[in-house]
Amino acid sequence: LDPADDVLEVGTGSGFLTACMSQLAHAVTGIDVHADFVEAARARLAAAGAHNARVEAADLFSWNAGRQFDAVCIGGAVSEVPARVFDWVKPGGRLVVIRGQAPAQEAVRMTRRGDAWHAESLFETDIPYLRGAEPKQRFVL
Repeated sequence: LDPADDVLEVGTGSGFLTACMSQLAHAVTGIDVHADFVEAARARLAAAGAHNARVEAADLFSWNAGRQFDAVCIGGAVSEVPARVFDWVKPGGRLVVIRGQAPAQEAVRMTRRGDAWHAESLFETDIPYLRGAEPKQRFVL
């Protein structure tokens, strides 16, 4: 991250990564679907002096960013990157996400170059999915 970057973190959880990013970037906005996580993260961020970070209770699939960010970090896996996330990244901005089907998910950094996206594979992993971002069942009896 660069000192001038405005960052969006989806899946804030405890706020640890939010605090880390707040030391590197201009401002960090975090969202998490769990209101109790948000309250705890706010308290931790205030105690850590991370005054350039804010966290709100919101769901990835219904939240309206209302703007674009230099960097977006999604802190849980998604089977497919929701199309709406791409609109939140400024031209030249980056999106870091873990995508795919467990147990062979892939962490990628996607860079927006105009209307095109360049994806760089970082590593393979297997982490829990964000709520609502699980793979769709293909066949059900």
